[in-house]
Amino acid sequence: MGMSRSVAEKLCCPACKGELIHEPDNNPLTCNKCGVRYGHSGTYYDFLEGAGLVFKNRREKFFRLVLAKVYTPLTNMMFLLCGGPKSARDEVMGRLRVKPGDDVLETGLGYGENFLWLARRTEGLHLYGLDIQKEMMSHCVSNLHRWKIPAELARADAQKLPYRDNAFDVVFHLGAINLFEDKGLAIREMIRVAKSGTHIVIADETEKAGRLFNIFTGSAEKVVPPVELVPADMKNITLSTIWRGYGYVIEFDVMK
Repeated sequence: MGMSRSVAEKLCCPACKGELIHEPDNNPLTCNKCGVRYGHSGTYYDFLEGAGLVFKNRREKFFRLVLAKVYTPLTNMMFLLCGGPKSARDEVMGRLRVKPGDDVLETGLGYGENFLWLARRTEGLHLYGLDIQKEMMSHCVSNLHRWKIPAELARADAQKLPYRDNAFDVVFHLGAINLFEDKGLAIREMIRVAKSGTHIVIADETEKAGRLFNIFTGSAEKVVPPVELVPADMKNITLSTIWRGYGYVIEFDVMK
């Protein structure tokens, strides 16, 4: 299976950031620095094959395993409280500064609806995205095929991105950073792969929304938007409330 030049120029080993060499077998990518080999599912590169998922609590286990199977209906149900799915998505996605021809990365694909939003509004985008869950990836692949939207996908950890430095014009994350073990690392990884000047957008649910999910998880964790974890040398750092108080959004401009 061949790898296009554009993809090859962006990928790197998530473990050591070394260069990945393509091999024409069942493990098509090998790091020339640490020697780790990564496979391909047939539709996306899998940087987590064989790595078991560790859940820090019952709430995370619910979101990672159960929510993956009912993601869109449950998300749309919550969005009804925020003025409807279209209005809620517009409120976040409209903050992205996207131009035709941009290289765009989403570090938490879900079912791929954000790529549909982008493709309908801006021509010529080069879309890249990842998710940690196989179930999410399966739904996303199916949806993008049905919508006829080309994208380069990977199953990977947003806290260890498999992309090179300064690779993307647009980087965003919508809806899972509250669950990350190291939110600061995830933010620094987004900055690392973004070009200088990139406007980064990070959104997730507030504690008000979390109380809805506590019905299912039986836990009640305090939600603190990780705006304090954005490095101080970034520009125009803001924290805003969205979705009628059910969500927050962090925005800043990358400076390198």
